Amino acid sequence: MQHSSSKTKIKTELLSPARNLASAKKAILCGADGIFIGGPSFGARVDAANQLEDLKNLCTFAHLFKVKVHVTLNTLLHDDEVIKAQELIDEYGRIGVDALIVQDLSVFSLNIPKSIELHASTQCCIDSIEKLKFYEKLGVKQVVLPREFTLDKIKAFHKACPDLKLEAFVMGALCVGVSGICYLSEYLTGRSANRGCCAQICRLPMILKKDGKEVKRGHLLSLKDNCQEHNLKELLDAGVTSFKIEGRLKDENYVANATAYFREKLDLCLKENSNYQRQSVGNTSINFTPVLRKTFNRGFTDSLLLDKKDNLVNDKTPKFTGPYVGDVIRVSSDRKNTIVEVRKAKGVSFANGDGLTYFKKCLNKDSNIIADTLPSLDGFRVNSVLEDSKDKACLSLLSKVEIPLHTKLYRNTDVVFDSIFNKKDFATRFVDYTITLNIRNLLDNKYELELYAKADNDREALVHFEYLYDETLNSLDENKLLTTLKKRVDVNTNATDIVLNGDLKKLTIRLSTLNDLRRNLLQKLFFEEIEKSTEYQNINTDITYPKSFIDARLVLNSKAKSLYEKCNCMVGYEDNAKGIFEKDSVMTCKYCLINEYGKCSKDGGNVSGYTLVIGNKSFNVKTDCKNCFMHLVKVTDR
Repeated sequence: MQHSSSKTKIKTELLSPARNLASAKKAILCGADGIFIGGPSFGARVDAANQLEDLKNLCTFAHLFKVKVHVTLNTLLHDDEVIKAQELIDEYGRIGVDALIVQDLSVFSLNIPKSIELHASTQCCIDSIEKLKFYEKLGVKQVVLPREFTLDKIKAFHKACPDLKLEAFVMGALCVGVSGICYLSEYLTGRSANRGCCAQICRLPMILKKDGKEVKRGHLLSLKDNCQEHNLKELLDAGVTSFKIEGRLKDENYVANATAYFREKLDLCLKENSNYQRQSVGNTSINFTPVLRKTFNRGFTDSLLLDKKDNLVNDKTPKFTGPYVGDVIRVSSDRKNTIVEVRKAKGVSFANGDGLTYFKKCLNKDSNIIADTLPSLDGFRVNSVLEDSKDKACLSLLSKVEIPLHTKLYRNTDVVFDSIFNKKDFATRFVDYTITLNIRNLLDNKYELELYAKADNDREALVHFEYLYDETLNSLDENKLLTTLKKRVDVNTNATDIVLNGDLKKLTIRLSTLNDLRRNLLQKLFFEEIEKSTEYQNINTDITYPKSFIDARLVLNSKAKSLYEKCNCMVGYEDNAKGIFEKDSVMTCKYCLINEYGKCSKDGGNVSGYTLVIGNKSFNVKTDCKNCFMHLVKVTDR
């Protein structure tokens, strides 16, 4: 499928997550074209907030490479928070933020600086072409697609709104529930996913029953992690231009590893298609081999995108098991220490400090606590490697560990791999620039020295210096000029060409003066703040929302309520069975427990009588087989 016609190349964006400034910088060095990060408030991850000063520093560093900074403002707001949101938006405009990822409709009634793009969060649950067009009319420039979308659905969206940029998740955790309309955490704990406080109930152990009889127990809603490394070309062809790595709560190593990996994969796609180009600039060198399976994951799947029903869930554990490294063949221990002998998997070597994991038998099959009735992931740290031959290793542990023979071992902390990211040059990125020196005679002995610089990020700078030629002074020779002008003002910049014009013998100025001029030139080129517009966007809200009702759980402030009503949408529920069902539904999923552990109705199965037990709560499992969705519904007395 072709994008909207244009003579210029279509810009693509590898969008990386960042918990903080340090993580963002590592992602940029590894080739990110965009960074999404939380601000001080309202960022859908309460544990990933950042202060304005750090965001300002990030914008300065990112814009050196034309990398865009997306700040999350993707939670539902209460009335007393709307004013605070406006204050933050004004600050974001001042410090140079490029885009806001938003959820609450009240944001569209606020003053949005013209310099900031509005992007619709996946929390907006834009699941129909009608909703897509609604947000386009509101002025949204980019839409974060739901994780459960198939390629065909993405193609249909692009065909309907070809000028709207589409952003798709290509790596990271998968929410089992449809984003924006998942209320399970709020219902069970009071912690709302739409307020950035999801308790991740879906990762807990639970029991599926049919007609009161147990069918399966385990982490039944815990999906594997999304990985679309083999489908990037197909996503491009479908209309996606922003490729998003999920993980604002992940550590720096995860972000760097995933960014470097997908940078290489995406570059291969761009190389094969001349219609596309990277959004950012700068020569990136990855000085390590990225391996996705060595940083956090729950196993990988691409099934949702490809409209497949298998290979979706990891019901054994929601934790990071790590790659398989071998089997236990001997264990000896005293009161304080344990020696573990391992038959190694092919190509494996161990290092002091490695973290190994294994599955431990359940504590008590008859316990009322579901977790105690299941095998659990346990682990230990290797204190020292006593022997590490081709097929076998002998590991010393500073604790007493009881591990049965033939237990399979995995590694979720790889010390050697993790140490790569502590090296100064694990990844480098440079913006190239050129300098042209011109010497002009103004009058008699009066001369002008002009320095002009142009960088790959499209910025230019110019400085002038007038002086009197003094024949008693030595002129600066060409080699000294070149050496001086090639000096950088920042480690992430690189002078690729120096051009000298004019009569160099007439350049009788001090070397220190030339150095000062060079520094001023490069400071202007890379770090002088560009004047930002103080004008606001004119957002059109005289449009119709494509649904007659909006779930009351999604409207927490009067501005949003007024805007929905202005758009001919009532806040509440239909007065019928459909409305009652929507009110009682706490989770909607593309993944289906009955299809996974029972039999789908399309294959002749009986889908009635299923319940899901989580802790001391039970939920009815209801299916919408026509549209292929599963719902968890509160058990009520009606």
